[in-house]
Amino acid sequence: MKSILIIGAGPNQVPMIRAARERDLNVIATDMDPNAAGFPLCLEHGIVSIRDVKGTVKFASEIHERLPLSGVVTMASESAVTVYTVARELGLPGLDPETAWLATNKVARQKAFFKAMVPSPRFAQATSSSEAILESEKIGWPVVLKPADSAGSRGVQLVPGPDGMEKAVTEIKSITRVEEFLIEEFLEGTEHSIEGVVIDGQVYWTGFSDRNYDNKHIYPPYFLEDGDTLPTILAPETLEAAQHASTAAVQALGIDWGPVKGDILIDRDGPKILEMAARLSGDYFCYETVPLHNGINLLEIVLDLSLGEKIDPVRFQEKFHRGVALRYLWPKPGRVVKITGVQEVQEMEGVHFFRWEPRWKGIGVGTVITPARSMGERLGSVMAVGKTREEAIKRAEKAINKIHIETE
Repeated sequence: MKSILIIGAGPNQVPMIRAARERDLNVIATDMDPNAAGFPLCLEHGIVSIRDVKGTVKFASEIHERLPLSGVVTMASESAVTVYTVARELGLPGLDPETAWLATNKVARQKAFFKAMVPSPRFAQATSSSEAILESEKIGWPVVLKPADSAGSRGVQLVPGPDGMEKAVTEIKSITRVEEFLIEEFLEGTEHSIEGVVIDGQVYWTGFSDRNYDNKHIYPPYFLEDGDTLPTILAPETLEAAQHASTAAVQALGIDWGPVKGDILIDRDGPKILEMAARLSGDYFCYETVPLHNGINLLEIVLDLSLGEKIDPVRFQEKFHRGVALRYLWPKPGRVVKITGVQEVQEMEGVHFFRWEPRWKGIGVGTVITPARSMGERLGSVMAVGKTREEAIKRAEKAINKIHIETE
């Protein structure tokens, strides 16, 4: 039996742990949480932070001596540097760790885009509120602040003017582990997700979605995504331009192997690359949303790739073309007094699932819901499938509107 090390064992990594077990692999995982959800599913585990590179290399080396590892991988975590440092130290398939860092640090990444002339927002970096105000004056208000080293929209916020800068910077400083943070111009347009894999320098894009921001500003100054939809509504030539820009971003970062996941904004001037990471996404996209849409399971492909197996390009071909819509549950903050509609939604035609998100699995009367500051704080998710995009959206939105959470 081959053995694989999975960096991270939280709810976002559990699908990968399960997929590895279904392949009869010996699964070893690391996480700083001794009660991580994925640990009971693993043969062995190590209590070490996903960002503790030295600690993870030490743990992996000890495992490797008595249970030789064939691969190391992650999903939905900003741990690419850890993953690929372990791969380099143990001689396993992977990406150059320096490239992984470039694809992880938001400031360094934007500099690489600028140098390679990849279309992306105007930006600056700062280490203090006073410096951020000066740089924002050059860019023009409002601006978007982002921690350099976080994911899932955590800490990302809109700053309309100088008066709001100190509070925004204070919050970012409480999140980030690095001194600098990113300032970007605020752009308006449609937003999209793209995900694929790079093999021998060639990029295979497997999924492209339209991100739903109908509730974008319900908890200002934060940006809250409300799910996504496939297939895209973009015109073929616009989709092609977005894919071309995404490929240019991958090349600008020097990624020649492994999974890539990007965020794109499209305005009247065309596509702008907001982010490009050297990892698989979370939030169902690579292992449920896209497979339901076209039959391509990127999680399975990346598992095989990390084990050194040759990937047949036929695996990137669409098997079918269905509509899929994901929508999130954002109830009014307060103390929960009543919940209705969940059972009805789970039995509705076309509903693939309704799930409480992990942190809210014990929700009930008396639970206190606080205002959300990132999309990771949503309460629940509905995914629906249809023959068309429109049918999937109709089913998902009908389902999410059936669930009522009364608060006081």
